[in-house]
Amino acid sequence: MNLEKWGWNSLFDEKFLKYKEQNLVPGRIVRESRHIYGVETERGHYRARVSGHYMYTALNRSDFPTIGDWVALRIENNDALIEKLVERKSAFSRKRAGIEIEEQIIAANIDYLFLVFGLDGGRNFSAGALERFLTRSWDSGATPVIILNKSDLCSNTQDLLLEAQAVSAGAEIYITSAVTGDGLEALNRYLQKGKTIAFTGFSGVGKSALINRLCGVDLLKTGTLRESDLKGRHTTTMKELICLENGAILIDSPGIKELQLWGSEDSLSGSFEEIAALAENCRFSDCSHGGEPGCAVQEALATGELEHRRFENYLDMKRELRYLETKHDARAALEEKAKWKNIAKFQKSLKK
Repeated sequence: MNLEKWGWNSLFDEKFLKYKEQNLVPGRIVRESRHIYGVETERGHYRARVSGHYMYTALNRSDFPTIGDWVALRIENNDALIEKLVERKSAFSRKRAGIEIEEQIIAANIDYLFLVFGLDGGRNFSAGALERFLTRSWDSGATPVIILNKSDLCSNTQDLLLEAQAVSAGAEIYITSAVTGDGLEALNRYLQKGKTIAFTGFSGVGKSALINRLCGVDLLKTGTLRESDLKGRHTTTMKELICLENGAILIDSPGIKELQLWGSEDSLSGSFEEIAALAENCRFSDCSHGGEPGCAVQEALATGELEHRRFENYLDMKRELRYLETKHDARAALEEKAKWKNIAKFQKSLKK
């Protein structure tokens, strides 16, 4: 099998050089469910798991493979063990749901990230939600593309388009309908051979329906919305990578109930460019934009150049990231200590 079909290129060839000497085989994660991985290699498809050494030396769950990752495998007697994770070129992630301060990688090694929102009402589209998705997207290393789906169920698409354009930070926007097919032809510019496109968004916005339409067949299960609040149910229960006939590669993943941020305050610069530009003109370099004299941000708010809603969302996300960064630094120190402790245990076990 030709690995180029699954997105292998000279960049990954270079990253993999150090593993060739260890007689390891490259493969891409095309399916993931509960730490059992479907992997495509030059020798064919394998069900794989991580090796004991990998398990002991991984710092946290974000170090484990996920959909789209390239890995180095040891294959013996049709048994495939994942020994190493090939360095990612991009990764879309969020804070793991719950109280844990830990990163969750949603998809790796992607070229384009389709941010899908539903225009059928409820919570399926809002400027604030789009700002959060864009903040994580610009930080991922992939190019975000905004998809306003379900236009067949919306009577004010142009108003919502203008709302999205106001916060898009330069990302391209497309209005689509997986039911009628409207707007889908424009997406062909991204569906290129060897390019990987990941779909993300809230449950029920039509990601699986869009993928089915782009594939030309119903590969993925689709669902309905709750009538009470128009929230979607999870119809995709495992992550999967799909190779189209034209060579483009699509990644479907379970819908998100809430996108919690991950990263540092610097992550906001991509999705709030105008606030960052205004801040450069503040009198004080450490201006908090909360009332200091000569604050260019406050002046822009007073004149209407900057929207109050957008600024408040920026402040909320900044506080969230600052808290996260403080907690993560403390956790990272503990994880590093635990890592070397596990390595020492593993080495002792080999000597017995």
